Amino acid sequence: MTLERVVVRAPATIANLGPGFDCLGLALAWHNETSVERDPSGELTVTVAGEGADRIPRDESNLVARAIASVRGAAGGLRIHLTNAIPFGRGFGSSASAIVAGLVAARALDGGGWEPGELVAAAAAIEGHADNVAPCVHGGVTIVAGTAVMPLGTPGFEVIACVAPMAMSTAAARKALPAAVPFADAVANAGRVGLLVASLARGEGVHLMAATEDVLHQPARFELAPDSGRLVTALRGAGVAAFLSGAGPSVAALAPSDDADRAVAEAARLAPQGWDVRRVPIDATGTTVVETAQTPA
Repeated sequence: MTLERVVVRAPATIANLGPGFDCLGLALAWHNETSVERDPSGELTVTVAGEGADRIPRDESNLVARAIASVRGAAGGLRIHLTNAIPFGRGFGSSASAIVAGLVAARALDGGGWEPGELVAAAAAIEGHADNVAPCVHGGVTIVAGTAVMPLGTPGFEVIACVAPMAMSTAAARKALPAAVPFADAVANAGRVGLLVASLARGEGVHLMAATEDVLHQPARFELAPDSGRLVTALRGAGVAAFLSGAGPSVAALAPSDDADRAVAEAARLAPQGWDVRRVPIDATGTTVVETAQTPA
């Protein structure tokens, strides 16, 4: 069954969660919506409302259009409308959201769907890594190891997002990383990743402070974003399990539900002027088709 129009909702994501560099991520209940409709003229039209409306390409280079073209061979003959809430270049997986939404819409238009593992692989081939796309597909928390992806469900934690007013490119953040790290730092992070996965799987917050500490990638990135480093240090000093949100420059924290009010208050008190502090639940469903319209007979 072919469809005339589909609307796809895709969540923001946070990668790394401190020590889980390129392997841990979670989805946020904070979504972009992508509408894709057939256009008999054969032309590609891209319109945008919300975040990034003045910066997003309106041609075949658009990430949603590129994802659609990877499935259908071309994006021509479609009207794409993006309603964006996820800020660009702030560490919340806006590119993963666009890619996954485009892939899901492309298959849905022709009445098809994706097996989750296949969708993660297809999205990671465009994105370059799977730490953001896996939670965008599955929802909740995911762990990625090579081609293996394991959803961990939705723990009883809330996320405090401290959204930076400035953007930082993922490429710049990766370029800042050292070519080698001390053996002791690698061992320290491995232990913390294990502790964090266990805490997330069990929904236990007692070890969150130790489990979210990182010595592998954040110190180098804080040199590019010193305000982010100061905020993470201040929040952790106040007992809030804070870390860089993805590649940054935004900062995020995990808090048990019974401590979330305090964590939000501390973030609002400590965040630099111009930062947006918000309390965001973890998204449990991942990317979904929320509306369809059939092709007239």
